[in-house]
Amino acid sequence: MSIRAVFFDLGGTLFSFASLEGIFREALAGVAQEHGLAASGDEVRQAYRASMMTAIAERVNQPYYLHGELFAAAHTGMLEQLGVPAAEGAGSILAAGPQGVGLDGVKPREGTREVLEQLRAAGLQLSIVSNIDDDQFEAIWSAIGLEDCFDAITTSEAARSCKPHPGIFDVALGKAGVAAEAVAFVGDSLHHDVAGANAAGMRSIWLTDEEPAPDATHVANHVIRDLRELPGLLLG
Repeated sequence: MSIRAVFFDLGGTLFSFASLEGIFREALAGVAQEHGLAASGDEVRQAYRASMMTAIAERVNQPYYLHGELFAAAHTGMLEQLGVPAAEGAGSILAAGPQGVGLDGVKPREGTREVLEQLRAAGLQLSIVSNIDDDQFEAIWSAIGLEDCFDAITTSEAARSCKPHPGIFDVALGKAGVAAEAVAFVGDSLHHDVAGANAAGMRSIWLTDEEPAPDATHVANHVIRDLRELPGLLLG
């Protein structure tokens, strides 16, 4: 069956998380200063990464969770590792997720708009399918400036389902009105995007910024290093 629609993940796919690195470092430094932490910047960042990995692991098998709760758990867990009681960390900008630290650095990957316009000109439906809360999505979406390129949006909060759970894919397919076999799914996460798309019967396309290592568990139908490879892959 030919491809009639392309579903895209948002964070890490249409924009790179590397674009937020500087802002995120400043936010962590601000939290450290707020609580009078003696830890170095690297120690604070390592504590946050470790806490985020723990928060993700606790939710990885849940079919649905709010990402605001995920960020809050990562933030309070980081502070606890650094000796700050969790209650004292409530309300920090980090606990609010991406929109809390600021979105000035968010911009689409190079060539994204041109790629999307090519796909739309070829008659393909384009949708966003993202693990994200609605308020986080709205903040990022207004900053990234691609509203006119998509036919439908499905957030995990609206679907009450987080990738790789099938519910969010079912909701997105219902909006598109196409069979899963006619959809290409583009994402940067093997676990959430590739595994979920494969299970749903979609054609999975893994976007990775690094040389991909073999993964026998989650195998994408295609691997790309740049979104600008999509027209040749899907329209050639």
